[in-house]
Amino acid sequence: MKRDLIAVIWSLLVTGAISKWAFHVAYLERGYKAVGGEYLVILVAYVAAWKAINYLFDSLEELESERNRRKKRSRRTARM
Repeated sequence: MKRDLIAVIWSLLVTGAISKWAFHVAYLERGYKAVGGEYLVILVAYVAAWKAINYLFDSLEELESERNRRKKRSRRTARM
C-alpha cells in the first residue's frame, strides 16, 4: 500500500509539472488559451511516470531479494 501511495503521488507531481509546461508552450505557440493536444501529452506523462516509478520499485525489490539470497547462501556455506 505504501508503494502504491508513493507511486501515485510521484506520478501526480511529475504530471503536474509537465502539464504546467505543456499549457505554457501551447499558449506561446497559439497566442491564446485553448484546449488541444497538450492533454495527450499530460496523459502520456502520467503513464510514463507511473511506469518509471514502478520499474524503479521492482528493481529495488529484486536487488533486495538477491542480497537476501546471497546472505542465506553464505550462511549455509559457513556451517559446512
